[in-house]
Amino acid sequence: MTIGVHLQELHGLPAFDFPGADAEAGELPDPASVAWRIGVEAYESDEAWEDAFARFAAAVDTTKVRALIVGAWSDVYDSGPDEVLSALLAARDRLPELRALFVGDITFEECEISWINQGDVTPLLDGFPELEEFGVRGGTGLGFGATRHERLRTLVIESGGLPAGVVRGVAACELPSLENLDLWLGTSGYGGDAELADLEPFLAGTRLPRLRYLALRNSEIQDEIAAALAAAPVV
Repeated sequence: MTIGVHLQELHGLPAFDFPGADAEAGELPDPASVAWRIGVEAYESDEAWEDAFARFAAAVDTTKVRALIVGAWSDVYDSGPDEVLSALLAARDRLPELRALFVGDITFEECEISWINQGDVTPLLDGFPELEEFGVRGGTGLGFGATRHERLRTLVIESGGLPAGVVRGVAACELPSLENLDLWLGTSGYGGDAELADLEPFLAGTRLPRLRYLALRNSEIQDEIAAALAAAPVV
């Protein structure tokens, strides 16, 4: 599966690209009025993502920011976002109003979804307990461990192949407020090795008490999933 366009909005706010280092300085929007997208060139960027984020933090009142979109970091096809995640966590006290975060808003022109290298994103949920929406794109190297998050309402994981370990990690989470769950399971050729048993906690309808929307997409076992959903109890 390919992604042809960047996110247009997040948390009901229009996406806005924070200017690059070489862009002309201009008037920036109100910090709370947009979903700020911060990214650099995906191939051999002259600026590291964390440096772009540092410029953003110096130019914008981050205490009012409600939504952040992490775009490409340099060499996403070869390097994970460890420095990106560290920079976000280091700034968590400066982002008290952050309610939505998406990591890896990268189009196929920058890097195919199945080539995006990810990392363990669980610390972001632990570090931002007020998040209501969280999304991540890319399954290679993705980690998602069992955790508890009281406020998260929407969780989206987009991949060309979602590892079974990630599916099990999500299933093991305590997410009492989750209403929307969207998992792109993908194919075994790209690491999507989840089986129907791994999805059972979602299909049973008891694991996530407030869940109202469940999407289990583009899987090689889609027929089995559909059959299981049809047979699932209505709760």
